[in-house]
Amino acid sequence: MTTARTLHVLALSAGLSTPSSTRLLTDLLTGAARDALSAQGAEVEVRTVEAREYAREATEAMLSGFPGERLTALIREIRGADAVVAVSPIFNTGASGLFKTLIDVLPMDVWAGTPVLLGATAGTARHSLALEYAIRPMFVFLKAEIVPTAVFAASADFGITPRGEGDEQPLAARARRAGRELAALLGGPSRVPIDASTEGEAAPGEGADDASAPNAAGPGATGTDAARAPGRDPEFSDFTPMDDLLRHG
Repeated sequence: MTTARTLHVLALSAGLSTPSSTRLLTDLLTGAARDALSAQGAEVEVRTVEAREYAREATEAMLSGFPGERLTALIREIRGADAVVAVSPIFNTGASGLFKTLIDVLPMDVWAGTPVLLGATAGTARHSLALEYAIRPMFVFLKAEIVPTAVFAASADFGITPRGEGDEQPLAARARRAGRELAALLGGPSRVPIDASTEGEAAPGEGADDASAPNAAGPGATGTDAARAPGRDPEFSDFTPMDDLLRHG
């Protein structure tokens, strides 16, 4: 009987206060990753690092070019991690200075090939795209293996309740999906093999959102019907198309 190898997940939270929404999102994402990996029978060990506790060391390393003892230990820990969850608040349309400074003083090769689940927080949803145009490109440059779903949370997202009995909070649903994708990157059985004979076809229950799909929203559908057409992401169930907004303007 073989014993499953313990997977080490390191979480890097760049929140500036205690408690912080950044730490809340970090805990949500690490919990989702742990659940997804545990469902595959893996043993999971999670450790969360607060970036603010390394602020002085990061600044000194930036100025001197040499990491101190604590920062060197963190570098070794990242190198040894099976996956990293990295979450930053958004300041001035980008990652916080603390988060960026810490990333800048770490050796570039420390991230190569490491599965990374990205998250970000901000006061409003207006900053949600910062994950895609500021943070994701940075980790692409560092050659990390990035989880497809990056999770953004505005302050209001933490207070949204499910619409009905059995429904899941939208933020929790996004975190759960990202956790499953991280588990897939780590090589678990949740990775779905591509059948060359059907590549490009829609999977059962995930039909393309065009007018030919069964029960798809037609020309006379309302905004809610259109958003709930097959193939649409459930988190956009309250999305209102622009043409509906213009008609009611």
